[in-house]
Amino acid sequence: MELRQLEAFVTVARRASFTRAAEELCLTQPAVTRQIAALEGELGVRLFDRLGKSVKVTAAGELLLGFVQPILRLTVEAKNALAEVAEGRGGRITIAAASTLATYFLPPLLTRFRQAHPGIELSLRTGLSARVRELVQSGAVDIGLATTEGEPTQLEGALLSESLGAYETVLTVPPGHALAVQPSATVSELAGEPLLAMAEGTNLRTYAEHVLADAGVAASVTMELDSVEAIKRMVEAGLGISLLPRVAVASEVAAGRLVALTLTGVPLPERHIVLLRRRDKHVTVPLLAFIALATSRVGPQTHCP
Repeated sequence: MELRQLEAFVTVARRASFTRAAEELCLTQPAVTRQIAALEGELGVRLFDRLGKSVKVTAAGELLLGFVQPILRLTVEAKNALAEVAEGRGGRITIAAASTLATYFLPPLLTRFRQAHPGIELSLRTGLSARVRELVQSGAVDIGLATTEGEPTQLEGALLSESLGAYETVLTVPPGHALAVQPSATVSELAGEPLLAMAEGTNLRTYAEHVLADAGVAASVTMELDSVEAIKRMVEAGLGISLLPRVAVASEVAAGRLVALTLTGVPLPERHIVLLRRRDKHVTVPLLAFIALATSRVGPQTHCP
C-alpha cells in the first residue's frame, strides 16, 4: 500500500465521488481510478460500490478507513514535527556534561536556551569528563561538555573539540584563614595545610596532585570527598583548604563565606571547558542553536562564569 493510494482512498470515501476526489487531489479522474484499482487489487477486496456517478464505501472499505485515517493523521503530524525540527522550533538535544559543569556552568545556559527555544526537549547525562568523551564518541549523546588541561586541539580522533573558555582553579580557604588576607598564594604556601580533595581519578584531583608535585610540595590530603559541594561546606567549617574551580565557589565568595586566591607560579597549562561532538554527526538546527549559545556564553579570555 502506497501513501498516495491511501490518500486517494480516503478522499474518494469522503467526497463519495471519483470526480470530486480527483479535483481535490489535483489529479485526473483516471489517475484516481487507477490508484483505487491498484489498492483493491493488492488487498483482494472491493472498497467501493459504484452506483452510477456516485460511490459508496463497502464494508471492507469501512474497515480499512478505521486504519487508514489515523495513519494519514500521523503522517501529517510527523511532517509538521520534522518541519519544526528543520526550522529549529522542535526536536531533542541530548547532552553529557562533567558533573561540576552540570552543577555550576550549565543551569544558566540551559535556562537561556529553553527561553529562546521552548519547543526543544533537553536531556542531560552527567559523569566524569572521560565518561563524557565516551558518550559523545559512541554517539549516545549529541554533544558533550568536559574539562581538559591545556588549549584543546580542534580534533580529538573522531571528535571535534572547541574551547569555551578557561576553567580557572583557585585556592579556596575560609575567611579566617591566615592566607585569606592576600589576593594570591604560591603553591609552596600550601605545604603542611590540610587539603580537602575530590576522589582519585577525577580531573580536579589529578590537577591538584600535579600542581603540588611540580612545586615539590607533599600533598596532605586529610579528607577525600565525592562532590565539590561537600568540599565547600568542609572548607567553610574551617576543616581545611582546597583547590576548586572558581565558577564553583563564586556565590560563596560573593557572600563572604569563602575566599578564593589566585595560585601563582603554577607551571601547568590552563584548564579549559571544551565542547565535544562527533565530526560525522549531522548538526540539526536546534543543536546548532545550542552550540551558538554555548560558545557565546564564555570566551577564550573568560574565567567562568
